[in-house]
Amino acid sequence: MNSVNPRYVLRNHLVQKAIMKAEQENFDEARRLLQALEKPFDENSNFDDYTERPSRSMCELRVSCSS
Repeated sequence: MNSVNPRYVLRNHLVQKAIMKAEQENFDEARRLLQALEKPFDENSNFDDYTERPSRSMCELRVSCSS
């Protein structure tokens, strides 16, 4: 099952957290997120927080595609 289901998946709340930090000129979270997504099937304790449920405020996050 682990070979077909990635442990780390790009989710809105993870991206939003990285965006918020990047807006303050801190790109560490964006780099960290990209690092986790480079090997989404590999378990890595450095990225355990990416498998947790989002906070209530992030659950209410709405995004749109404006292309």
